[in-house]
Amino acid sequence: MSGKRHPKVSNKAPKLVGKYKQVRVTFVGASFIARDQSAPKDHIDEALGLFILDEVFRHQSILSRVKGLLRKVHHCRKCDSDLMGLKARGRKFSLDIAYKQLPPFKLEIEMPAIPCRKCGTNNAVNEENTEFIISGAIAKAFESLRAKA
Repeated sequence: MSGKRHPKVSNKAPKLVGKYKQVRVTFVGASFIARDQSAPKDHIDEALGLFILDEVFRHQSILSRVKGLLRKVHHCRKCDSDLMGLKARGRKFSLDIAYKQLPPFKLEIEMPAIPCRKCGTNNAVNEENTEFIISGAIAKAFESLRAKA
């Protein structure tokens, strides 16, 4: 987490979903999701998508850390313990996103993850194409938003 406190998002808040391969993303409580055709959508600028990707992969990273040049070894993103030999299972991650003047919203990511045997932290499986797949799911969500417009 980024250490910033954000207001709680209601469970009844509007949702926007995107799925690509084994990753499903859900935007919860994002003001740019129209509740109905008459409700105006908040303006989304071109940088929002890049900001979200930066939050997911850098600031609030959910990915395991990969070390090694020839033999890649996965390590816990929190305590740095070795994760090799542990089985990945579907897990849900929830990130608080605050962008410019938009009200804060949540981004939920469901994907294969490895729980650390030492500290219990879930680590999204970090493979060569993981960032591409997560980005694809986010893009699918935004595409469905455009289709509703």
